[in-house]
Amino acid sequence: MKVVFERQPLASSIGLIQNIVSQVTTMPILTNVLIEAEGDHARISGTDLDSFGQVKLAARVEAPGRITAPARLLADIVKRLPKGEVTMQAEGARMTILCNRNTYQLSTMPADDFPDWPCIQPEVTVRLRQADLKRALHNTLFAVPTRDHRNVLMGVLFDIHDGRLTCVATDGRKLGKTVVDPQETTGETNSIQAIIPDGILREIDRAIGEDGEIEISFTDRQARFQLSNLTYISNLIDGTYPKYESVIPQSFMRTIRIKKKTLADAIARAALLADREHHSIVLKFAPGQIEIAAQSFEVGAYEGVIETDYDGEPFKIAFNHNYLQEVFKVAAGEVLDMRLNENNAPVIFEVENDPDALFLVMPVRMNDDEE
Repeated sequence: MKVVFERQPLASSIGLIQNIVSQVTTMPILTNVLIEAEGDHARISGTDLDSFGQVKLAARVEAPGRITAPARLLADIVKRLPKGEVTMQAEGARMTILCNRNTYQLSTMPADDFPDWPCIQPEVTVRLRQADLKRALHNTLFAVPTRDHRNVLMGVLFDIHDGRLTCVATDGRKLGKTVVDPQETTGETNSIQAIIPDGILREIDRAIGEDGEIEISFTDRQARFQLSNLTYISNLIDGTYPKYESVIPQSFMRTIRIKKKTLADAIARAALLADREHHSIVLKFAPGQIEIAAQSFEVGAYEGVIETDYDGEPFKIAFNHNYLQEVFKVAAGEVLDMRLNENNAPVIFEVENDPDALFLVMPVRMNDDEE
């Protein structure tokens, strides 16, 4: 095999694949990427057996062939090469990389040992604007837990029903939900639920932009994300996702319009003196204002007041400030509607300029002093 690339497209292509390549594995071949060259292009593939990624890029193929190379090392090498053409030449178990007056030689593994690319026979396929998928991922990935014994929570639910796609994620204390209207939906059925691991979704989020479309195909075991020159395939998480609809209140006793940055800044000030165990702060609503209070018996206390349009009866509710700050970080726009009932019931935040998105935060129990 002998193939010539432009350095920048090659570096970008490896970057789209390298993060799904296994780093700790009993199968050394999984630490490599597969490079295949033919015609006027090359394909670079990587996998950890749960997720697969493949990117296609233009190349000058002087001798077709297939070879594998260590993913991280290859990415580091290409990243540090000077501008210009990069030549990869493989012979036997060695690959030579040439760029200007720089030469690397790498040990390789047989391409025939690399796992086969999965064959997908989709049950449902949806075509979305990339911007819509990016918005849905932005509004949900923050709520996926970093670890949880409930494996079904370690991803985002893609729920297709009546021609609409609903994306949901929760860790049991906060929840993000966004509804998207696909450009087109095809398949054997008009409804499907699939839990996609957050790791591959974060790679997809990095790969997509605000322009163009993406096609997502589902089977009962896998999902495929297809861009013009990039494909990701992921195994789905087995299990049934919690009935998220039952946790979202359908009616509310109070709706308060808040300026996100004003409240977020006040919460950040209170967080400095929140108790270290529960990270709790208290919001005290009164006509025209919200008082934000925090207390740590070891350190001290804080009280601050901001203006709001609330005109109801005085009311108190406590939150883990981390959950509120996470919601405010991802919620688009400067104005949020805060909808709530009793101080032990879920609270909903809705975005003024994104009616298809909502965020849920569970309050924390107030102690006797706070009550």
